[in-house]
Amino acid sequence: MVMRSLIVLAALLLPLAATAEEAMLQKAWVTAAELRVPESVRYDAERKVLYVSNIAGTEPWADDGNGSIAKVGLDGTVIDAEWVTGLNGPKGMDIRGEQLLVTDIDDVVTIDIPSGAIVDRVTVPGAMKVNDLSISDDGTVYVTDSGLHRIQAWDGDSFETVVEGLTALNGVLYSQGELLFVADGGLHSVQGDGLYTTIATGMEGRVDGVERVDDDTWLVSCWQGTVYIVRRDGSIRLLLDGRPDETSAADLGYDPVNRVAYFPGFWKNNVAAYRLVTGD
Repeated sequence: MVMRSLIVLAALLLPLAATAEEAMLQKAWVTAAELRVPESVRYDAERKVLYVSNIAGTEPWADDGNGSIAKVGLDGTVIDAEWVTGLNGPKGMDIRGEQLLVTDIDDVVTIDIPSGAIVDRVTVPGAMKVNDLSISDDGTVYVTDSGLHRIQAWDGDSFETVVEGLTALNGVLYSQGELLFVADGGLHSVQGDGLYTTIATGMEGRVDGVERVDDDTWLVSCWQGTVYIVRRDGSIRLLLDGRPDETSAADLGYDPVNRVAYFPGFWKNNVAAYRLVTGD
């Protein structure tokens, strides 16, 4: 009976393993270079559009008022290069109903999507370099601070430190009841009580963003242009390398239904779309 169970389990795992082993990224399109130092992309499944955070300057952490959010079509058309203005160095984003939440150096900014208006701005206590955010099913907002090397949870009233003492912390993802983050060349899963486990390490190019492909597989993008497919068993595989032509991948967005990944080109001022093609 034990042997039979192992055989059945192996059979179930084979398709997922094959998906990661045979996966590749095929370029679909690249926008015109009309964006302003794009750092992050968020796919809006309901409205069929992409939101892109524009740092708009050579200093990603400057309180200069030059930052904005762009709106891009799923065909690569830049609908509005500065749909929302009045930001500084906007980076990570997530959607909550009719609202788009954005990190902006010290703050979490709330944008009303139908009107494109900024409706709230909350300063993260003691913030230094607020970088990414992800919203859980119950509305908790998880925020990374790359300067203070910690993740905080915001319930709408107060902020609580979840994990601290992290190295090169960047992207965070709440997905399927699991809180994950990328730091120090690896993908990690939060276990609670300030503890976390490392899923995989060894990714080069300054880990930046993470998106889930399936239960045990993720895409991790790196600022210097590398993109990896990562599995829970610790295996990683390089799918894309933009380092030779200095093309950044920054904080990716992902459409899980059509399996399309969107990479902000940072200094290239564009966004590139790649379809994830697998063997399944």
